[in-house]
Amino acid sequence: MKLFSQGKETIIIGEDLQNKYQKTLRLVGLCSEKYYQNFRGDSSSIKNNQYVFNITGFIDDIPRPFYFLLETEKHKVYKTSEIFYISQGTSKINFNSEDGKITFSEKNSLYKDINRFKADMESYSSQKKHLYQIEGDIYKNKNFKVEQKTKDSLQKLYTELDNYEENLLLNLSKKTPRSYVLFWKLVQKFEAKGFKQTYFQAFNNLDSSVRTSSVGLIFSEELKKGSKIVEGNLFPELILKGKKVQSSLGKSYTIIDFWFSHCGPCIEQMPKYREIYSKYKDKGFEIINISTDRTKDIGNWKKIIKEKELSWVHYLDENGEKSKYYNINTFPTNFLLDSSGKIIKKDISLEDLDTFLSNALR
Repeated sequence: MKLFSQGKETIIIGEDLQNKYQKTLRLVGLCSEKYYQNFRGDSSSIKNNQYVFNITGFIDDIPRPFYFLLETEKHKVYKTSEIFYISQGTSKINFNSEDGKITFSEKNSLYKDINRFKADMESYSSQKKHLYQIEGDIYKNKNFKVEQKTKDSLQKLYTELDNYEENLLLNLSKKTPRSYVLFWKLVQKFEAKGFKQTYFQAFNNLDSSVRTSSVGLIFSEELKKGSKIVEGNLFPELILKGKKVQSSLGKSYTIIDFWFSHCGPCIEQMPKYREIYSKYKDKGFEIINISTDRTKDIGNWKKIIKEKELSWVHYLDENGEKSKYYNINTFPTNFLLDSSGKIIKKDISLEDLDTFLSNALR
């Protein structure tokens, strides 16, 4: 891949090392569009064994993370390439359509940074790969019918692994404060997991040249917004379709659950929510569902509420506008509140919620 800059337009020419890929290739930003100066991705068909992409609006030399989407033989099914970085100084990046691997040139300005980051994170990567293998074997041996207790045990292992990764990132922020590879990893983690103090601390450890860059200033603002919905703070005031979510608070405990009607894991947990609600609704417990359904899916949202007999409070955050503002991008996401609206716990498991309520609402 060669990159050329023409004014505010960047033209990228990419090649497949295998010379086998004959379908449309898509260039996608790894993080939110706000970091890409309104670039929303581009698609290209092969021509003379080259893929040509046009990126408009880049006026700085900050490396930004991208990946390729490659269509497989089955229509509408895609695989992704490894992550790579594009800046005005990018010289050449080749990809392999068979395994999605990216080959970086040693002349690439981030070559050392990328390899150093991979080496520093190797202990985490190997543990994650091992846990993936364990999970895959469990599901395969159980014919994909796994008990909730097993799922919860796996989730706890993933949580422990996440904590280990965050500590590594925090240490690296002191060791490599000028690393844009580390910076983008923090952005990626924040967009997936929401605000955590370790992300905030790691970001503040970075060099001022990174923190005060255009993307650094965006991330700083996102961290500020995300910090408003952490444990110990009051849940922010939300007005959805002219209705105040806070007007539905007041019970001893309330769980606010963000979901949408085509979310498999969201729907899967509804029977357990019904069970918990029937046990504790008369003892001071309330459920508030906030749907982020798209406009075209509102009918399906109403259908699911009726079919699943979800007889608690429902709000619609149409197209997820308010949820995006607070960086709620993964679903389901829940917040357990006390009677004052203070956040007690984020993303509590339903089993732990049941145990908590049984002790708190005796």
